[in-house]
Formats: sequence, structure tokens, C-alpha cells
Amino acid sequence: MSNDITNKNIFKNYAPQFIDKGYSVIPDKYESKIPAIKAWTDYCERMPTEAEVRSWSNSFQQSNISLVCGEASGVIAIDVDTEDEEILELIREHLFPSPYEKIGNKGFTRFYRYTGTESTTIFKHNGSVLFELLSNGKKTTLPPSIHPNGVTYRWLDKSLLEVGPEELPVLPPFNIQRIYDLIRSKYPDTESAKYGNFTSCGRNDDLTKLCCKLISEKKDVNTAISELVEFDNKNNKPPYFTDPEDHLHLDSFTNALKMYAYQLNRLNAKHHKKREEYETPQILGAVSSELKGELLSKKLQREGHAEKSKRVLPTAQGVIKSIQTNILDNSWIKQPDLALSASLSLMAVICSRKFVFAGQSPNLYLLNISPSGSGKDMPQQQVKRYLTDIGKDYLLGAGDYVSDASLMDSLAVKPVRLDIMDEMGGILRSINKGSSDYGGKMADILCELYTSSNTKFLGRATAEGVKGSCYRPNVSILGSTTPTGFSEGVTRSAIEKGLLGRFLVFFGDGKAAAKRLKEFPRLDKEVGEQLRKIIEYQPEVNYDVAIGGIEQNVKNVMATQEAEQKLDLIFEEFDLMRREADKDDPMLPIICRLYQQCSKVTTLHAISRGGIDGEIELSDIDFGYNLVLYYFQNMSDAVDKLVYNTQNEKFYADVSKHIPIWSETSEGITKQKLSIRTRALGKRRRDEILMELTECGEVISDVVMIKGRQNLVYWRTK
Repeated sequence: MSNDITNKNIFKNYAPQFIDKGYSVIPDKYESKIPAIKAWTDYCERMPTEAEVRSWSNSFQQSNISLVCGEASGVIAIDVDTEDEEILELIREHLFPSPYEKIGNKGFTRFYRYTGTESTTIFKHNGSVLFELLSNGKKTTLPPSIHPNGVTYRWLDKSLLEVGPEELPVLPPFNIQRIYDLIRSKYPDTESAKYGNFTSCGRNDDLTKLCCKLISEKKDVNTAISELVEFDNKNNKPPYFTDPEDHLHLDSFTNALKMYAYQLNRLNAKHHKKREEYETPQILGAVSSELKGELLSKKLQREGHAEKSKRVLPTAQGVIKSIQTNILDNSWIKQPDLALSASLSLMAVICSRKFVFAGQSPNLYLLNISPSGSGKDMPQQQVKRYLTDIGKDYLLGAGDYVSDASLMDSLAVKPVRLDIMDEMGGILRSINKGSSDYGGKMADILCELYTSSNTKFLGRATAEGVKGSCYRPNVSILGSTTPTGFSEGVTRSAIEKGLLGRFLVFFGDGKAAAKRLKEFPRLDKEVGEQLRKIIEYQPEVNYDVAIGGIEQNVKNVMATQEAEQKLDLIFEEFDLMRREADKDDPMLPIICRLYQQCSKVTTLHAISRGGIDGEIELSDIDFGYNLVLYYFQNMSDAVDKLVYNTQNEKFYADVSKHIPIWSETSEGITKQKLSIRTRALGKRRRDEILMELTECGEVISDVVMIKGRQNLVYWRTK
């Protein structure tokens, strides 16, 4: 008997093996698909701890085991759940192969590697599920668990225990859409929906009818929700609102409320089209602040919205550090990132055309992004001041680009320069959208200038001949813009052109406090002398560097043996990132430039620390490497938050940014105020966006009494 109980504790017997392979697993009730623990979706975001696994293993005498799909496990699954032989054959024929497949009561489930882009999606026909893409928020029962009908799940070919998540095949992004289109060509009423949408089909058909009836009868929300849950518990086995196959969690009242809200919005959408009166939900009382805080806190914990650790801005040495410090000392609003960016731009222009490392000249394109009024112009003004104070303001170039000619024609007489441009959003927009011939060419010219810093730039052909042609032009850029300017000026397709990958992007803090300055310290004389010494340094003829048979006056910067070995490892790391990146990843053009950026920054840091005879050491590489990773993380966030694939994505962001994040002290935003601030969208589009943001849990709402009147108020959950 004891052995029989042990054998039935399937989670205890198999969980350690799955955990060791890197899979996030949880216990289910024995002969059931229902989780045996609460808040199981936490483990979509993180692996269970050793203590949790031990506790679960000893808490149940009998159990099944489930794999939690998504980020933590690094796994997605295609769960085919139909007995239609024709559809089964079609799916098997066209679904991308994977040797890791399980079989249960009907259909099959194949496993693939999670890449971060897959969303849980359900595909139905005539109210019945055909198949699902299981990702974050979903789980699937693993062999040798027991199905509710007594069948034992089994592996068809290979078990997941034979491989880690990183060894699973990747599901091609268009494979599922292809299968869906094939099924729809034969069954036009096939439907798909992102997880979380309710449809009137199958088991919940009666629930949907009851929900609409309760709304039409003007039942208050509390009563309506209670009646839905009671009806579900009495008439459905298992109840719909607590079925883990259909919901992210098992709180029946929350899931009933989601159905109520969905049907209410669906009915009102019909009323809107017919210009009929809206259905108005009857609310007995608003949710208390204390209860709302508790519910939201639990929700945030469930969804794993804890802030990920951020990389820290690395600390420079030598001249760069001194310049950064002086910029901050002269700033009403201290922005360390922007000050470091400006310091690098100054070093880049004074070192350009003099030093080369591994075939790279250290010119840089830098872009500072910070909200209006946050002090982003001070670093730029200080760089101008430094060059003027040491009598080298001739190194200052353009403050704006009017055309491609303005970029090129002065290069022959001014091949080294620093272009300092405020409010660069308009320039980015002109360059990337290519609204005119010269605007469209500027992106290509800037890309070519960046990579021609150690060769010949060909210039442009005119009626008078070729203009702008020169050897080794070293143009550096220090630009600034606001987040809005960046968002409006850069699209994902523009990133693919490659120009943005050549920019090191730094972000300022829009909430940094200002401090009144009583004095404005000048740059230390010793630092000024170091700058002047680098500027006035004239390298000897280098017979190893020749262009068109002409030897160049340039100095090769040397690196220690340890530094060279570390650079080899960094090169391999960045190259691996490039090879493993998806071809459609918007960050790919940026990844391709990471080592080049690291090499340039490392060279500048070596000269900053050691002067004109500086040699690249491990500390220089550490600074360059950490700075590039810091930039890469910030750039990834910027692409996610500020750069959009479509205009539709931007509409969602335009609505979200006006909705405050919930806190006990946040008053939220009323629907009236939100309508005023987003009036350009139009009522129907705005309401659709709010409905979808609410359904996916990114926005919550409540009815609040303001000046004696009920107002619908919104908050963001993240």
C-alpha cells in the first residue's frame, strides 16, 4: 500500500528531474488537470525554489505533474485537442516537426523552444477547440500523469527529460498562421483569439445567455456575479470559472466578472452601432482602497511584475571622468548618463584621425534622450565651452542638417568635427522617413561616414564634379531629443536600415530634482592641458596604414596580452548574440554593432586614462564592455516602449501613457479627462483600446464619487 501511494505521487517522483533540466513544473491534483497549488501562474515567470518543490512533494500523497509554459521554462507547446481525423491529418502534415511529443486522451501536444514572442492563442471551430498555442499563463500535463478518464499520458518518441529547453526546436513564426489559414479555407467559421477573450460556444453557452439576461434585467454587478458562479457550480462539471484550461487563475468570482465585463462591452458595441441606449452596470458600492490594494498586490505578484535588476552606468577613469564631473557640477539638473555621453563625444573628436585600434578610428555617434526641461542641453553647451576655452572651437561642426550636401561638402577642408544638434527628433524623422530625396539620402550618408573613418569617403557627384570626397573623415555627433521626438522619428523599419545601430543612446531621468547653483566651476587646468596635448598631438607617418598608396599619420593603439584575450571572448559573445538572434528581431542591427562600439569606447578610455601613450588594459575593456551592455539594455527598453511596428501600437501607447500607475495615493484618471487628452483617436477607437487593455489586465477601473457624481476612473497595473 505504501509503495502504491508513493507511485501515485507523480510530482514527487519526477519533479527533481524536470527541475534539473531547467523546466518549471508544478503539482496537479491526481487524475486531474486542476493545479494543486494556488497562484500557479507565478511559475510562468520564475522557477520554483528547492524549498517549494520539497514542500509540494511532501504535501500530497497523490499528484499529477504539469509543465508551466512560457518564460521560466523556456518552452511553448502546441496542444491539438480534436478528434476530427481530417483536421488532425492536416495539422500533423503541416505543423513543424518536434520529436518531443506527448499523447493523452485525444490529439497530441508538441513542445518547442520559447523565444519571447509567442502569445497563448486558442483556435476553435463550431465552438470546439481545435488546437492551442500554450505560452505564458498556460500549463500542460506531463507523462506519466493520469488523465481524468484514467488514461496515462505517454511520450510518443522522446521525453523532455532527454534535453534542456535550449535544445528544443524553434517553432517558425508563420507556421501556426499557415495551419490556421488552411483550416479556414475548409472551415470558414474557424476562429482564433488571444487568451482571455470569452466566446459564446460550447460549455459556456448557457453562462453567456444567463450573463446577457442579468445585464438586461439591470441586476447589480454583485448579484449578477454571484448568480453566474452559482449557476456554473451547479450545472458544469468541472465548473467553467475554475477550469485551469480556460483561465489564468482559479478565482471563480474574478473570472465571472471578466465574462460580465466582456459581454457588457459586446452588447454596448452593438448598441453603439445601432445608436441605441447603452446598458449601464448597476454598482452597489465601490471597491475599498484597502481591498483594491490587496487585490492589485496579489495580481502583481502573480504576474511577476517585479522590476528586473538594471545594469549600472560604469564609472570612467581619467579625462572622461573629470569632464563628466565638471558637467554635473555645472548642471542645475544632474544627469550622469548625459554627462558621460557628452564626455565621450569630446574625447572622440579630439582623438579622431590620430589613433586607430584594430582598424577602428574612435569617432562616435551619440544620442541623448530625455524629457523637455530635464537639462539635456547642458552637457552639449559644456562641450562647446570646453573647446572654445582651449581655443579649439574649429572642431565644432554643424548644428543642423539641411540636406545631404550640408553633410558632405565641407569634409575636404574639415574632415574632423563634432556636430552638436539639439532637438534631433525632427532630423531623425526626416532622415528615416525620407520625405524628400535629400532627406532619404542622409541616413545612407551618415552610415557611410561612420564606416569610412579609416578609408576614403567618395562624396557626391554634382554638375561641377565630385564634392565631399576625402580620406579618413572622422565625424562625431552629439545629438539630443525627447522620448516623444525619438518615438516619432524612429520606426522599427528605420532601425533595420542600420543607422540607429551606429548611435550610442543614453537616457536622462525626467524626474531628477533640480538644484540651484551658486557657482559654476571651470574645468581643472590640468585636465584642460591634457585635452590640449591630445588635440595638438601629431602622429608620425605610419607605414602600416596606407590609403591609395599614401601612408597616413596615425598611431596604432596597443593592447596588453590579457586585454587581447578578453577582447577575443567579448567578440565571440557578441557574435553568438548575432547568430542566435531571430532575423526579424528589431535589435539585430544594434547587436551587429556592439563589438565595434565596444572597441571604439575602449580605445577612448585607454587614451583618457593613459594619455597619448596609453595602452589598452583590462580596466579599459571592462569600461567599454559594461557601457555597451548598459546601452544595449536601455536600447532594448526603448525599442519596446518607444518604437512601434504599426500606427495601431502607437495608439495603444498614446492611451496608456495618460493613465497613472495604481497606488494608494493615486487618484487615477477619469474617463472624461482621458477622452479630452486622447480626443484625436475618436471615441470608438479609444473605447476599443480601453476594453482590450482592461481584458489583458494592464488597466483596472472603478467607479468613484467625485463632487457628488459617479465617475469611471482608470489606473495602469504596470
